[in-house]
Amino acid sequence: MIDKVRDFFKGTKTDKKAWHGYRARVEALPEGYRFVMEQIQKFLFSVAMDAQSVTVLQAILELFEEGVAAGRPVLEVTGDDVAGFARDVMTAIQAQTWAGKMGQQLNDRVAKHFEK
Repeated sequence: MIDKVRDFFKGTKTDKKAWHGYRARVEALPEGYRFVMEQIQKFLFSVAMDAQSVTVLQAILELFEEGVAAGRPVLEVTGDDVAGFARDVMTAIQAQTWAGKMGQQLNDRVAKHFEK
């Protein structure tokens, strides 16, 4: 697992700069939000370590920053099922990718076939 994480972040300077920017934003969160963000990060890296992971983390971070700005408690943003929240965000982002769109087309074709 450690090798997988290390290899993932041996990217370009742009990738590294984006990662350091992300980490700085996480560090700026209030303690509760920061704790939950770090736990979500560990979760995502253990179940879905790929290029989409960083996109998912950035999307969650933006939601957290909005929650902080609105004065909402972190569990009001995520709900009690934090893993479910992380999976839902990951699924929503993956649905926007080419593979996600192709998967939806597959589901639509199969559903249409059986509606006959």
